Amino acid sequence: MSDEIQEYEDEDEHAVAERIDTAHADNPRLAAWLREQRDRFDGWSRDHGGGWDFGERSLDRVEALVREHLTSVDDLFAHEHTPWVQVACWYVGEVHNRTRGTEWRMDPEPADSHPWSRRPYVIVPFARLGEYQDPEGIDYDARPQHHPLSSFLTLLREDPARGPGSLRAELDDYAPGTEKDED
Repeated sequence: MSDEIQEYEDEDEHAVAERIDTAHADNPRLAAWLREQRDRFDGWSRDHGGGWDFGERSLDRVEALVREHLTSVDDLFAHEHTPWVQVACWYVGEVHNRTRGTEWRMDPEPADSHPWSRRPYVIVPFARLGEYQDPEGIDYDARPQHHPLSSFLTLLREDPARGPGSLRAELDDYAPGTEKDED
């Protein structure tokens, strides 16, 4: 058995969770994606009316744009890798980060068998792990996380007549003691 495998076998749940969180927080894939979206943001902002302030209410504007530009889940997946969708995802995650103290993460080595491991997400910092408990006691790491693309999927599956607020409602998941994982 290699030393590395033995080292991982000796880790407790906390050490494993921390190691994974660290790897997802600091890696070239995430850094490149974040840089690309930040570089595109000014043009995206200009193209969509400007005045994007990263405040909670601005999520209603993103919600309206998603409903205006995308007609279905299939349409979203067909346009997933376009600058329009990627910057919109980045913007939603940045609102979470700036208003709820979350941080970006991305798997540095995504699994082909798990397509969501290829996508960026936001999560409460590891230092706040103890604030979130899984009521069933199954998951050691019960911090809420959100994949902005998943949030857009939810929007496209909802009745648009309900009005805006779905993206904003996700911010409530970060209250300590809650457990919700949006995959």
